Amino acid sequence: MPHPTSLVRRVHRRLRPVRRHLRARGVDLRDVLTMRRARHQLARHDRHDRRRGVPTGETAAVLHLYYADVWPALVPSLERLASAGVDLYVTLPRQHAHLAPDIEAELPGTRCVTVPNRGRDVLPFLVVAEHLADRGYVATLKIHAKRSLHFGAGDVWRDQMVEELVPTDPVVLAQLVEVLHRPDTGVIGPRGSYFALSTYWAGNAETVRRLVEPAVSSEALALLDDPRELGFFAGTMFWARLDAIRPLLHPDTLGFVREPTPKDGTLAHALERAMTVLPELLGRQQYDCDGGEVAVRARRAEPLPQWYREATQAAKDAEADKATARARRGRDRAPGADPA
Repeated sequence: MPHPTSLVRRVHRRLRPVRRHLRARGVDLRDVLTMRRARHQLARHDRHDRRRGVPTGETAAVLHLYYADVWPALVPSLERLASAGVDLYVTLPRQHAHLAPDIEAELPGTRCVTVPNRGRDVLPFLVVAEHLADRGYVATLKIHAKRSLHFGAGDVWRDQMVEELVPTDPVVLAQLVEVLHRPDTGVIGPRGSYFALSTYWAGNAETVRRLVEPAVSSEALALLDDPRELGFFAGTMFWARLDAIRPLLHPDTLGFVREPTPKDGTLAHALERAMTVLPELLGRQQYDCDGGEVAVRARRAEPLPQWYREATQAAKDAEADKATARARRGRDRAPGADPA
């Protein structure tokens, strides 16, 4: 019998050509294995539910927890969802997999799944949403521990979106779920985050068109020619009927670029837009919510809302101030600099 160390070396040698092949395609073998484990975890959760006699639900929430320190701020919203009968799924990147027992203990009934952090929160959502659709769930909520560090007001934006999508008033939350279960509903998004599709459109147009084309008519596809007439819920947080976004639920690490990702123009950014646009092109009704009411969404949106422009400018000003301060410190430390 070969020595264990020798066996491990042989396995690693056998895997080298596989790793090289995947690396050439921009895929990490660890991501492939994590995807397999994620599907096994979801199947294990199903078996556990069946043994306990837990019926298949109709509505589920999927939270991607990349920034683990945001968890305490999200717990009250998740508790409200659980009280409303919404099943909870939490996706965790590999480095946070150890948090699963604590999360499941704090919110009993939560299903935790370890996923590759590709497309940031987008690929993790696709993995679980595909599973939910296959299980017969009707609708899902997608939220995540958003930070948007390049933006400068990411925490404020995240909290605003979550508050709008998970109303504190149980009557409004019940109304939202009722609207979501209407067969003609497509997406319900946060009111303050509806952007015109023309926003940063050039880098995403081709991919969005490719994503939605197989599912819509040529007449509907032609609407993309004038992106000012369409819009999307920026920030990738929304409620959706699964049958309205089902053609987009094809989880695969291929196509999702590795971190650090560009600020725009990736598959994840295209899917952010397609998740709203596809249901509209299919003729589904779109709604938004401000935390106090659910209403039919306005037809047109500003290219960039005023609050977003102001926050972006504030972030740029803060970065410029930091650069000025760094330059001043560098001059002060320079040899022969006049301390006065």
